Amino acid sequence: MKVWRELLILVLIFGLIWLAFTWRPLSLPDSEFRLSREREKDLAELIMDDLEDEFVFYPDSTVEKVLSPITSRLLDSLREKKYEYKFHLIDNSREVNAFATIDGHIYVFSGLLKFADNPEQVAGILAHEIGHHENGDLVDRLMKELGLSVLVAVLSGGDAVMISEISKILISTGFDRKQEREADEFAYDLMTRVQINPARLAHFFTKLKAEEKTYPDDLEIIATHPNSKNRIEGALSYQLPEGFEEKEFEIDWKELLEKEL
Repeated sequence: MKVWRELLILVLIFGLIWLAFTWRPLSLPDSEFRLSREREKDLAELIMDDLEDEFVFYPDSTVEKVLSPITSRLLDSLREKKYEYKFHLIDNSREVNAFATIDGHIYVFSGLLKFADNPEQVAGILAHEIGHHENGDLVDRLMKELGLSVLVAVLSGGDAVMISEISKILISTGFDRKQEREADEFAYDLMTRVQINPARLAHFFTKLKAEEKTYPDDLEIIATHPNSKNRIEGALSYQLPEGFEEKEFEIDWKELLEKEL
């Protein structure tokens, strides 16, 4: 009889536990699963320090002269900014690239500026990188790759090896196709609002494709980053608002780059 009573008690206990989880599911604060803005800022500074050890950067005065006319026009048209954006210019003519890290940091290689035919093309690339920030892709990517516990541990210990690994993750092209497509769509919308035709991005990628700076079309099936062909088609097919007129930057692009870079 005693055995049956104890068994009944156990059944009741397990039943109560089941009801507790059924009617009041276990929930933890969202902050436990997210990288706080304060931690994001701290990690962004560690990443920047790591990148400064790897690359040579132009001074802020050069960034102001070359990029600010473009970035200020883009940022002034953002309805609501999630970040205070910081743009950095890397002295590397071999790399036709730009990338975003976290906390509003965007890095541009001088090779991309010299490859672009005009500031409107650069505006399109930067609008795309801003889109990754505004869409939350960068923190999501780190959380997916490493998890919150690893990121917090890195911040606590300042592990140089792990910080370098995080930098490599963010520099590499690891966004999924949906994220890339949404960042492109964000760029098209922002470009249109600042009176830049999204076709400028198509011109950039057409040139990139012609010079074989990207992978062949037949490798798209194994790539996470949309290839130039799709990006060209996307930019050219974007529906411009009625009465749209492009307003070009009043910049002699080649002369500016020759003088500053």
